[in-house]
Amino acid sequence: MVIMKDYKKYIFDLDYTLLIPDWSKEDDYFKKHISLDEQQEFFKQKQSILNKYELEFPKYNSKTLSNFFKDYGFNVSEEVINGWMLYNSKNIIDEVAEGVIDLFEYLKGHNKEIVVLTSWFSKTQIPRLKRAGIYNYIDYVIAGDDAMKPDLKSFELAIGTTNKADCIMIGDSIKSDKIGALNAGIDSYIIDKNHSIRDLLQMIIDNNKG
Repeated sequence: MVIMKDYKKYIFDLDYTLLIPDWSKEDDYFKKHISLDEQQEFFKQKQSILNKYELEFPKYNSKTLSNFFKDYGFNVSEEVINGWMLYNSKNIIDEVAEGVIDLFEYLKGHNKEIVVLTSWFSKTQIPRLKRAGIYNYIDYVIAGDDAMKPDLKSFELAIGTTNKADCIMIGDSIKSDKIGALNAGIDSYIIDKNHSIRDLLQMIIDNNKG
């Protein structure tokens, strides 16, 4: 359990931390851009292929990802991948996680820096943050086309020139967020059934009172 300090920089994961996404419309895109004879197997394997990609490569790149899909027998062109990112940026339905707006308002009101560290493509993630109405609170975004979590480089980009003792990572993944933060030498706060964004805000408020 983190003992809350007066951090200067708050680094947030995006999916299932700030935004709760509904990915169901994503398949509609692929039904139009993947050949019919490949679709059933593609939908079955897509997530596991992406998981394997993230283990083998330091960042996302549409050409590299296209070639990686082809290694598994799926003809997913670079153009289709770029279209996928654009489609998701406009069509994924997101719910802002409970307490996020209040937390961001409090942090910005106390001159704190807010960074988003996400492992997915920026051309999808940044428009989603804008549509959700929270992008203006964020100082900058480090996305998967820069570097992917838990790779050390991704955390180094998020930390920047800030003292590590003044940074905290907030996310929902033990592997990507907690272990990544530990390897980078910064504190972390993991969102789970017992620890919410609202709880984090209360801890920060209580710490400031003390």
